[in-house]
Amino acid sequence: MYVIGTAGHVDHGKTSLIEALTGTNPDRLPEEKARGMTIDLGFAWFPGRGGEPIGVIDVPGHERYIRNMVAGAWSLDCALLLVAADDGWMQQTQDHAIVLAALGVPSIILVVAKIDAVEPARVEEVGRDSLERCQSIFGYRPSTISVSAHLGKNVQELKALIIETLSCLVADASAPRFPYIYVDRVFIMKGSGLVVTGSLKGAPFVKEEDLVILPQGEAIRVRAVQSYNEGILRPEPTSRIGLNLQKTKADIQRGDCITLRRAPFACETEFIARIAPMKPFLLSGSAPEGGEASIRNHSEVEVALGTGHEIAEVHFLEDRRFARFLLRSKLPGLWNQAFLIIRHGGSTILGSGRILWFGDVQKEARRRLYPLIAALPDPASEVDHFLLDLRFAGFCPAPTDAFLLKACEGESILLETWIFHHAWMDAITREIVKLASRPPGISEKELESKIELEAAPLSKILAFLLAAKTLEEVKGLYVQPGNTASIQLAPLARRMLAEVKKAGKAAFELSRAGVDPAHGELKTLTRLGLVVKLEGPLYYERGVYEEIASEVLAGLNPGERISVPEAKERCGLSRKFMLPLLNHMEKEGWLRREGDQRVVLKVMGQEGLPSSNSSGRV
Repeated sequence: MYVIGTAGHVDHGKTSLIEALTGTNPDRLPEEKARGMTIDLGFAWFPGRGGEPIGVIDVPGHERYIRNMVAGAWSLDCALLLVAADDGWMQQTQDHAIVLAALGVPSIILVVAKIDAVEPARVEEVGRDSLERCQSIFGYRPSTISVSAHLGKNVQELKALIIETLSCLVADASAPRFPYIYVDRVFIMKGSGLVVTGSLKGAPFVKEEDLVILPQGEAIRVRAVQSYNEGILRPEPTSRIGLNLQKTKADIQRGDCITLRRAPFACETEFIARIAPMKPFLLSGSAPEGGEASIRNHSEVEVALGTGHEIAEVHFLEDRRFARFLLRSKLPGLWNQAFLIIRHGGSTILGSGRILWFGDVQKEARRRLYPLIAALPDPASEVDHFLLDLRFAGFCPAPTDAFLLKACEGESILLETWIFHHAWMDAITREIVKLASRPPGISEKELESKIELEAAPLSKILAFLLAAKTLEEVKGLYVQPGNTASIQLAPLARRMLAEVKKAGKAAFELSRAGVDPAHGELKTLTRLGLVVKLEGPLYYERGVYEEIASEVLAGLNPGERISVPEAKERCGLSRKFMLPLLNHMEKEGWLRREGDQRVVLKVMGQEGLPSSNSSGRV
């Protein structure tokens, strides 16, 4: 399945040629028919060699509608670049050719149109000049044909050339493997409701999949799918499709994207991109009217991405090859996706770009990010994207793609489901060892907070460091190997431990201690497993807590129940102490609350005493 489109200067015969190819006049708006000029996207199709439909998009040629032209060109498999034989190459021919090159349209056919209006010599002259200009813009001389839509001359030959050109296209291995549609039309159909249309790219579309509309991020329900005037269950890319949605017209607009929830689209108001100015596309002496177009630093421009466009501030990084774009509102986009840069409020194309990073990056982080982005090859691949993320973040979930794993094995280490960059791993190891060297060591929970790392990757790192004997674990704390002296108690901690033990069943209450730094020492004692902290906060020496817990569970079997009054009677404690103790036993998995009673889950002798640590002493 393929979609082609026209491009070229206003009144160079694009709409007439489409009507000759398809039998359909794509101008759908009354004002277009009245003015004889396409101002918005038009659509038609004709059957290919095997009867499969080839979609055709008609784009406006007037400079005021360059944004609409980009909205039609982003999805094309082939573009017909029209040059009227009587006018020759014009400014909008140039602009449209630049758009096609910047968006990476895979194939171009140069069509010299209106050949019935001039002598054959003029046709040849326009063809030669246009091919030279195409060479400078596309880097190659495209196939060319001369036609007259009015007389029907060479129309069938053009159709055959289109089919042959499309059949020679090679599948892009880097193309997305999920369906997505940038919306280009939104309307209400009587009896059906809201309908949106767009060009399907990426993968086949299945309406029952988990779909969202971006940038809103809202789930959508598709009632029906139509392609080329027929209901269809599973349209293939690239094809024109219409979706009947269970939404209101206010919920969606041109520029929105419909895709799978899991698709890697980003919806940000900031991105960093590689910039290609307009100048390299131009022949000597062919600068736009009013002088060479340029992008001014810190200026406002318009970004045209997919079928949408938005005003943005542009700020160059350390050189003019890369820039940050700060958008007024979100546009959905993919990594390495091409976009156009247009002068704010005008129609002049200033350049193009490819997105290399989404989201806000603070100034210090940008200093680290810039050399990584600057080192990316052009064009960049999926492997380059993965390596960029890994080098900047230092770690990420391990990819399922064996090719990606192979590409980064020389500079990374794989720990089960996570992959870590060597340089980052070395730095984080030094930091962890430094923290673990401070008495009395450090817990995993504290490390999460200190080095601002999530539990999942941190646990893999700690397991690796333990296996490598870079760390030791003692009573839930990580210390340097052989440095057991690092967990010796400070004098104040020993004093606090004695105070807690002295309190016995009455429990120690910090508010009555009268020692300012005692909270930190109690925290250390709790981490070492010497003290048990209950709600209140109340503190029990580990041996005292285990003694009370044993009294609660004595003689009970799993499944039996005990009430709070019964527990109080067994232990001789008041409700003030009994409730926090029972709650702690619930947390440790010995009891389960059911109404006003507790159900016994484990008994003594099965798994030792009800504690999360051994009752060793320091």
